[in-house]
Amino acid sequence: MALTPLEIRKKTFLTVLRGFAPKEVRAFLAIVANEFEELRKERATLAEKVDELSGKIANYEKTENLLKETLLTAQKVAEELRSSAEKERVIMIDQLKQETEKLHRDIQELLARRALIIDEIRGIATTYLAIVERFEKEHRDRIEAKDSGKCPGDKK
Repeated sequence: MALTPLEIRKKTFLTVLRGFAPKEVRAFLAIVANEFEELRKERATLAEKVDELSGKIANYEKTENLLKETLLTAQKVAEELRSSAEKERVIMIDQLKQETEKLHRDIQELLARRALIIDEIRGIATTYLAIVERFEKEHRDRIEAKDSGKCPGDKK
């Protein structure tokens, strides 16, 4: 049973011989009732504060959970970005390796073509040199034949 300040103020006691002085009892009950009333008011104020602080705590907990979720999401996104960047890096390295190998093959092919062209030029130059030498020999032969009085077509 909850006791109220009004019940304390209205409480009556039987009077008996050699009992307490009623005025003192009434004065004490008034003091107790006033103190009890103050305590109830303080309790109500504290209950309001508890409710207010509980609401704030709930808000803080929601904010904390939201921050945790945001942090986890940010960490997940960062990990995905790192993973994606790593995959891109691997792909780029593979592409660069393939391009490098192709360039090396192209260089080898160009060097082989260069060697063939140089050989062809050397062969053409040798042919032309042989033709020039033949013309020079024929020219010398004509000059010698002219000086010796023979025709170049005559037999010895």
